[in-house]
Amino acid sequence: MNNFIKNLSLLVAVLVLSYLLAVYFGSMYDYLTPGSLGDTAWIGTTSAWQSMIGFPFAYIFFTTLLLQSFGFGNRNKWTLWLLAPALLFFASGDLKHIYLPIILALIAFGLAFVIRKILKLNN
Repeated sequence: MNNFIKNLSLLVAVLVLSYLLAVYFGSMYDYLTPGSLGDTAWIGTTSAWQSMIGFPFAYIFFTTLLLQSFGFGNRNKWTLWLLAPALLFFASGDLKHIYLPIILALIAFGLAFVIRKILKLNN
């Protein structure tokens, strides 16, 4: 039960970080795929649109990074279960750009591996 609470607190940290940094991930998406945001006049500002688009990207990145770095118990199972809805969201939408969240998850996995080696965390 203790590992469950620790992993749940990591999930809360993932959601907070994703919300706060979604604009930056959305602007990265806009930079990598120019013109894919289309006309944003019906939503409001470009920043609001980038925040909406960037949240799933930030969620995938921080879920992989934090749970693979500091997760307790079965880290891989937690990561896969929490990434499944986000990957299904991307798979149901724009299949032309499905490689972006996969590459982002692989980058976060590599960073998590380096963090675990630097901090000498066992598990």
